[in-house]
Amino acid sequence: MRITGRYLNHIKSALAQRSTILNKSLTDSKEAVKAEQVNLFGDEVKIVRQHKLNLKLLTDTGKDEVVEKYEAGMTMTAIANQYGCHRCTIGRLLRQRGVEIREK
Repeated sequence: MRITGRYLNHIKSALAQRSTILNKSLTDSKEAVKAEQVNLFGDEVKIVRQHKLNLKLLTDTGKDEVVEKYEAGMTMTAIANQYGCHRCTIGRLLRQRGVEIREK
């Protein structure tokens, strides 16, 4: 597969930055590398927004509550909004627990 155009320039820039970071991490201390903000696509590309994941870990009790709420009639979307996770996460949990998924 041949890649051309501006995406190729982004990839080349990212690989060069990655190489620099790897070399620097081998020679510098870990604190210095973490403190430095590096734009992998070069100075001409600005990062507008960085997505941060809000990881929610459910305990066994919380998983049991999810199953009970779904069996009581709540939708996967409503449960996901309540627990701060995605609808697909709730669906996966329900399938793992052997709960029959309702049609819409």
